[in-house]
Amino acid sequence: MIEDAIARSEGGGVERTWGDRLALEILIHAEVAEAWQAREFWNALAWQSDVPGYEVNACTVQRATLFASLNSWCERLGRRPIDPVELRRIARPYLPDLDCECGTPQLPCMCNRYKPGEREMIRSIFDARLYREINEGPPIVHPKEPGWVVRLLNGERVLDQMTWGFPVYLRGKAGQPLKPRPVNNARFDKIDGFWKRWAADRAQRCLIPAVAYAEAEGRPGAMTTTWLSVKDAPLFAWAGLWRETDEWDACYTGVMTENAPELYAVHDRSPVILAPEDWNAWLTEPLDALLRFDRPWPAKATVVSRTPVLWKDGGRMLE
Repeated sequence: MIEDAIARSEGGGVERTWGDRLALEILIHAEVAEAWQAREFWNALAWQSDVPGYEVNACTVQRATLFASLNSWCERLGRRPIDPVELRRIARPYLPDLDCECGTPQLPCMCNRYKPGEREMIRSIFDARLYREINEGPPIVHPKEPGWVVRLLNGERVLDQMTWGFPVYLRGKAGQPLKPRPVNNARFDKIDGFWKRWAADRAQRCLIPAVAYAEAEGRPGAMTTTWLSVKDAPLFAWAGLWRETDEWDACYTGVMTENAPELYAVHDRSPVILAPEDWNAWLTEPLDALLRFDRPWPAKATVVSRTPVLWKDGGRMLE
């Protein structure tokens, strides 16, 4: 119950329940928790910053307070402290859906940079016609930057370039609209919810060609860049969705799923990687048939390349 309460708080302050109170009372009665710790935990569950623009800082302080109490109680009970990665898995169903119209927030997702590969190699491997003449684009793509996608047009694969990330408007504490931010990841567990309006439309699905995607590893302030790719493949296809927008014209987002357990040390989430024999399925099959792709790419088929490049520099350096 306590772990579940912390998981619910991953999106900010939560509505506390009688179950949360009962669990704390049981810990006090069992002399596992001090009364002051229980009070601090109870208050931290619902605490939010009232300073506009500091929501992320508020969540950080809140989680630190809750984790300190939880780990203290685990130690007294002789239990292993809860793994933060496991907590993120517990928390994910509680995170709110995005809503492009009303500006519902969501915690930042992973995978915000990847190497797309060269245009001609992509065109050849994906057997796609170049939709229009356009520049190569950046060698490492970040949200709100142009990247290549393969989509169907009149039954033919075409190679197009779009902006990475759906524009989503968030609001400040005072209700004021903020500048749109690019949402570059779509959660597979929401594919038949918020994302259904595009996922159910075969014409709005796409393949995102990639050589590798990056994650940050290490301690804050000194995190290094780790690249992940598909073994024995010059390129792989990441399942994606795309749409036309007023803000950034055509744009796309990548669909995410659970990572292989062996790769949790890197991140607990990964792109939905499609084998070549499944490329057409993603582009043409009905939505319910796509649920089989909500699975991790095998760790044994993944190449993990850890580099000494600092994460803050990794967006500029290929190696």
